[in-house]
Amino acid sequence: MIPIQKHLWSKVCSRRVAAVVVLLVAALFTGASGTKACSEPGKATTPPSMPWLEHQDESNWQQTVVGLWHVVYTQSDGSPFNQSFKMWWSDGIEFDNALLPPSGGNICYGVWKQTGRATVKLHHIGIMWGSDGKIAGTFTSDEEDTVAANGKSYSGTFEFKQYDPSGNLVADIKGTTAAKRVTFKTPSTEVD
Repeated sequence: MIPIQKHLWSKVCSRRVAAVVVLLVAALFTGASGTKACSEPGKATTPPSMPWLEHQDESNWQQTVVGLWHVVYTQSDGSPFNQSFKMWWSDGIEFDNALLPPSGGNICYGVWKQTGRATVKLHHIGIMWGSDGKIAGTFTSDEEDTVAANGKSYSGTFEFKQYDPSGNLVADIKGTTAAKRVTFKTPSTEVD
């Protein structure tokens, strides 16, 4: 091979290796441990006490949704629906770690866009898995949230729709969101 061919071949191979690594990492997040992938909110056990969230950075933050948040979801009838730690990335990707047992799946992803100065819309999709390893259904979760002027919290509304494997709607749950920003000043001694 001539030097230019070697250079091109190494570029192509490195991109292929990078793609394989990305797929392997994605498989780790969506494999057998994600058997229900955020699929059973509303059936969550009593939420854990998190007193360390009370001792956050007292300074104001930018009025942006980008960052890490503790989110509480409440159904329209006032009953708890779910809680999660949610990361909003500046590129429009959202990552959600629902406070559900890992054996049932608790990691989900979505996409979001800015719709106003401090308002965003989120579209979240997922697959639910049965104990037999087969698809038990799918879901969507859509939110519209507005970040407070001090950047420390946001609130809004959500709609969670669940479908059976044939695409028939089996649940439509609406409610509100209330989120508090998690900051870098959260003392690690208060996490455990």
